[in-house]
Amino acid sequence: MRIESYQDEKVQRYECWDDYGCSIVGGAVVVRRDGYAYLKDINVSSGHRGNGIGTELLKLIISDFGDRHIVADVFADRLPWYERHGFEEIGREGHLVKIVRSP
Repeated sequence: MRIESYQDEKVQRYECWDDYGCSIVGGAVVVRRDGYAYLKDINVSSGHRGNGIGTELLKLIISDFGDRHIVADVFADRLPWYERHGFEEIGREGHLVKIVRSP
């Protein structure tokens, strides 16, 4: 597994490649906002879930943006996974939960 990161002025993109470097099996997008980072998206291909790819992506995001608040809107059933990585619930609307990880 190899994770590559690309950035422009406001967006940081992460791509996780399979062991052969042939296919992207996961990815994430973080948007820089005034004073915080918004985790817009984190996904792992269905055939590769449960192998720690999402955890490695999230650890890298926390490392890259650990000096500021990281905010995300996630489905309620994913909340325990984010809580294990230091995120806290700050709001809820339907099936979506707003979470934050403080520096």
